[in-house]
Amino acid sequence: MRCQFAVLIVLLTLAASSSAAPCFRYGVPVTLSGAVVLKTFFGPPNYGENPESDARETQGLLELATPVCVDKSSNVEDEREVNQQLVTLVPMNDMNLKHYAGLNVTIRGSLFHAITGHHHTVLLLEMTSIAEKR
Repeated sequence: MRCQFAVLIVLLTLAASSSAAPCFRYGVPVTLSGAVVLKTFFGPPNYGENPESDARETQGLLELATPVCVDKSSNVEDEREVNQQLVTLVPMNDMNLKHYAGLNVTIRGSLFHAITGHHHTVLLLEMTSIAEKR
């Protein structure tokens, strides 16, 4: 009986891993879906160490419907990331993400890895288009 249970566990694990989506690549166009959330973070000069004097930065985030992974690239900053469900949105031009707050959307763009103190998630999406999901 234990052997049958062990075989069942192995088969389920193999089935789950074979159906997993491949990881994305940095700098390559992707399409992601989820809900837009606006969140305010502490900014310069001390990013929260001195809340009374630190600036505030409001950023648009995408709460992904399905977690993603991104493969490491040859760029030093581009680390492999797995099971990511929150991505900072980098809007095109002067787009105001307030219009999309709380909405489910599909966004096209390319991913890059956080490299500065202004980046509050490990993944960022440089947007090329956004559409509300109906």
